[in-house]
Amino acid sequence: MKLITFFMLLMQFVEVMSSRQVSQRQNLNYSPIKIDNAWIRVPWSSGGYYFHNTLTREDRDEHPPCLSGMCRWDWTRLPNEL
Repeated sequence: MKLITFFMLLMQFVEVMSSRQVSQRQNLNYSPIKIDNAWIRVPWSSGGYYFHNTLTREDRDEHPPCLSGMCRWDWTRLPNEL
């Protein structure tokens, strides 16, 4: 019984600590320009692409919006042409 109680308390501690780390990451404030510059195009193994933001960790199937109004993305070129 004591062992079960110990493991339950340990699991609760791990859950609280892991959620704290996630919330700290979400509290970081990035400028729209930094967010716009962090988008990368990632190829699917079956063909096609999705877009991933390396700062916010957001994934999108469609082209990401330009938050700063100063984007010069050229998603029409293939990665080996960049």
